[in-house]
Amino acid sequence: MKNKILKCISTIDYFDKDFYNAIDIGVEIQDFTEPSLLDSGWKETVEKYKESLQDFSNTLSIHGPFLDLKPISPDRTIKEASINRYITTLNIGEKLNADYIVFHSQINPWINDPILKSLNNNLNRKFWVEILEKVEDFKGTILIENVFEDDPVLLKELIDTIDLPNIKVCLDIGHAKLRDDIEYWINVLKENIEYIHLHWNRGVYDEHLKPSCANFLYVKELLKKYEISPYIALEYDLCNRCNGDGSFCIEEAIEIFNE
Repeated sequence: MKNKILKCISTIDYFDKDFYNAIDIGVEIQDFTEPSLLDSGWKETVEKYKESLQDFSNTLSIHGPFLDLKPISPDRTIKEASINRYITTLNIGEKLNADYIVFHSQINPWINDPILKSLNNNLNRKFWVEILEKVEDFKGTILIENVFEDDPVLLKELIDTIDLPNIKVCLDIGHAKLRDDIEYWINVLKENIEYIHLHWNRGVYDEHLKPSCANFLYVKELLKKYEISPYIALEYDLCNRCNGDGSFCIEEAIEIFNE
């Protein structure tokens, strides 16, 4: 079972189109997570990417903003500011012809009241139906990523309530590892998982460390066990080419996952 590999990049300076095409990997653009860029300069960055992405033949993903956003907030000012960020990002996705846009779930695990949880999930469905109608030219898939939730059931309930064919799960392995056993997350969410953020940590905080070979093989075996083949975005610091200094490069990651 082969998995399509992507590399996450923080800025356009790290984009190597010819190399990515040559080894057949995609890219996840993370420039637009920065609030300051969305305030000023994002249009210029989009134009630079449009030029750089010409003849790029692989999967293109964009990570959307996430800091302090709550598009279903009862506070009208916060809600409007959040919706504006989402609309801007969807328009960027349309301009760059992105296959995927990743947004954080914004789930608050401290909300345990079943009535409030159901209300939040239904408000999220209403939000996504309305916003996708406003940016109808975006033809890609929305990915909802786990962050603060301590149980995958919370994300499963949200996705099942939204119930739209173009909204799937981005399972962040590092975030999941901080909360519970990775296999439990994959087992609960398996049919919803379209995409994975792969990085590692020592179980204390979100370090974005490179996985070891054993870590890679563990995740690979779980995907095989649950018969899913998601896109895998490498979200840690790694080199394009192996340079002999012991650093983990993209080609090694591809070899481990697709051998």
